[in-house]
Amino acid sequence: MVSHTTLRLGITAFAGIVAVALVAILLRHRERASARSLLGVGVVTAVGSFLHLLVADLTPPNAALAVTGWDLETTAWVMVGTTVVVIADGLWVLFAFRYAGRSRCVIQATAATVATISLGAVSITAVALGGPTTLALQLLTVAFLLVGFLVTIGVFLLVWTSIGQGAAPLQGPLVLSAGAIVLLSGSFVAQLFERPVLLPAFSSLASGLFLVAVVRYPVFEMPAAARVLGRDRVVDELADGILIADRRGQLRDLNPAAEQLFDISRASVLGQPIGSLFPTTVDPSVLTGQAEPLRVELADGTALSVTADHVTDGRNRIVGSLVRCTDVTDRQRREEQLTLLSRFVVEVIRGRMAGVADEAETYTADSVSGEPAEVADHLWKRTTNLTALVAQTRSIEQAIAENGIRSEQRLDAGSVLRELRDAIATGSGRQIEIDDPGTPIETTISPELLDALLEPVLEDACAHAEARVEIAVDRDRPTIRIADDRATLDDCRDHGRDADLPLAVTRLALEQLDGSLSVEWPPEGRRTVIVRLPTRVTPEPGRALIERGDEQ
Repeated sequence: MVSHTTLRLGITAFAGIVAVALVAILLRHRERASARSLLGVGVVTAVGSFLHLLVADLTPPNAALAVTGWDLETTAWVMVGTTVVVIADGLWVLFAFRYAGRSRCVIQATAATVATISLGAVSITAVALGGPTTLALQLLTVAFLLVGFLVTIGVFLLVWTSIGQGAAPLQGPLVLSAGAIVLLSGSFVAQLFERPVLLPAFSSLASGLFLVAVVRYPVFEMPAAARVLGRDRVVDELADGILIADRRGQLRDLNPAAEQLFDISRASVLGQPIGSLFPTTVDPSVLTGQAEPLRVELADGTALSVTADHVTDGRNRIVGSLVRCTDVTDRQRREEQLTLLSRFVVEVIRGRMAGVADEAETYTADSVSGEPAEVADHLWKRTTNLTALVAQTRSIEQAIAENGIRSEQRLDAGSVLRELRDAIATGSGRQIEIDDPGTPIETTISPELLDALLEPVLEDACAHAEARVEIAVDRDRPTIRIADDRATLDDCRDHGRDADLPLAVTRLALEQLDGSLSVEWPPEGRRTVIVRLPTRVTPEPGRALIERGDEQ
């Protein structure tokens, strides 16, 4: 009899020691939400071991009566043990939900459910300790079954997170799940065999499994929630719209970028056909077999590049589709602007080269008129001007293609102008003065594009100025004024059709970007080129101004 009592005391004491060791280890990770839940499991198990010592091991009911003053029945250990198991496994369920990365709403609802069940079990036990009734035992059994159901869900989440989603090594979740199942089974097995000592034995085994999982596996250093939530965070933070459809083409999920692109709310479109979001027919099953993305234009003018991929399960069976929608409005606008510039240059060169050919033919037919050297020099200058026009166009095209058009940004125009002055003034010998307020300009073009746009304008001013060029920056409008002291307007008209050619491409590019370029000749003043910078991206593609080539 003495040896049997010693064995019971030893098992209960060992259960308490293992639970305390678990608490000590988990205190190092108490800043983690999932660790705090598992820490609660250890604390409740340790307290349960002490209570079991009072009501079952130290000659009941005398020990409980001596410590608490309560005269307990010999079967009180059943209610105390079941209540401890209900609370401990309820806390384990919270750990499992947090570890598996469930949403905050799900965790809050689970916490409320666990708290209600635990408080109910404590209340029932406190009222019925003096003399357990059939109703109290039945209610406590219901609480036990409810927690058992939640533990089953928690075990499934841990195993599925590891196997189905590959978010964590399988060993850790299996050991944690085994600990919860052993802890839950202790009360049932002890009652089934009417052996109170089995309850602390199962509790010590469960605490040992939790301890092994925490020490042996990186439970908190690499929680499954981190990887699962990391994937969700990546999808949520993507600038591209992500649509998830099932095999029937019905929308099952989408990210915030998709809500913004289509101007919809998630709740309003779930379960709807995915094709209802697009103005044209979009079939994900067809898109997955296409090598090139589908271009779709929405009602508000937004251009989308749409691609799709199959979503498969662990057996490589198709369960749905992932549709990715990329906003290519700016890219499409840049492509159209580049096309317009290229077409403009082609038309200008075609017309001007035809004129050069006519002049050469006229010289050949009437060789007595004009000096050959003078005619050759004139043809050479016209060809050189056309070559420079092509080079300027290529420079502007490259700046536009390299993300030269952006949303509202602050641009230091003075810095760009000073670099241009240093590059041009040395070769021209002209004096260039810059009046810069020193404050950034709000515009939609990058410094590289501004440099490409202003370079031909400033080179033209330096080439024709008598001695000086003055540049003024107006931040408020915003505009850049380039004035030079060249000859009068009548003298410039004598230079022919190519007089304003260096400004042609810059003017066209600015007009496509919602800016402008104009030339003023104030009475007895300086010839001034006024460059108005764009302050917003034009919602519609540029107008076809190819005809302007014939007007230059």
